[in-house]
Amino acid sequence: MSKKGKTGNNLKLAGVFILLVFGLILLSIFFKIIFLIKDSKFDGSHKFNVGFLEENKTRVVSFSPQNKSMSILKIDRNIDEDNLSQALLVPIDGLIKVQNNNPNGKTISSVLLGSILPFQNSLKNLTVIDALRLFLFSRSVSKSSVYERELSQNFNEREKSTIITLSFTDPTIYKENKSIEIKNATSVSGLGTRLATLITNIGGNVILVSNSEKYDNKSRIIYSGEDSYTVNKLSRFLGFPKQKADIKGISDVIIIIGADKIKSLNF
Repeated sequence: MSKKGKTGNNLKLAGVFILLVFGLILLSIFFKIIFLIKDSKFDGSHKFNVGFLEENKTRVVSFSPQNKSMSILKIDRNIDEDNLSQALLVPIDGLIKVQNNNPNGKTISSVLLGSILPFQNSLKNLTVIDALRLFLFSRSVSKSSVYERELSQNFNEREKSTIITLSFTDPTIYKENKSIEIKNATSVSGLGTRLATLITNIGGNVILVSNSEKYDNKSRIIYSGEDSYTVNKLSRFLGFPKQKADIKGISDVIIIIGADKIKSLNF
């Protein structure tokens, strides 16, 4: 075989190899995007709360597709990422650690845009797909529908409660108006009251808080009737499994706080 023929065959093999590698890269990117979409949490239809953690302050933004609005709660101190839900008593769906040297950190939209890029802001419980969706949503909200509030350490409990409720009431939970009963089946006092405050902060209807007569190792959410957004939202946030009741009691939903979740409670 001539040198020219060998060169031609080598070029063909090199071309096939390059196409194969390129195809594998594209396939890998395709599957990565599929998994990112699958793992994304913001559905573009329901309330979604994100904490923006900066060097000397914290902003918690509540994105509300139902009202096509955004509520921005400014806190004049940095709150540890593991304690944000407990500090405010509201469900936090995701966190963004804003880099100190981020030149685009002044607006929520620019921070979200920066979070899409690698080596910019750090995402927790969010994917870049979430960041992209939230960015696009934030750009669609008119300035008149962006509500900014400040939570000062000098406010009393009533003032804090009013500001938090205004910022984080979930329209769907409020509209469903499920009556909720909370039972604390642990030896830790006050858990039922704290959970009741969290649920009330997002528009829930808590009708009864009690301590169970006996301890229970299994946390769960028991509901009657049809499954609902309220039940699913609380189940995901609390990490409590849900189960359907055979007979309806005095409430639509019963939340039992068991000993199995004491170390992992986020309220």
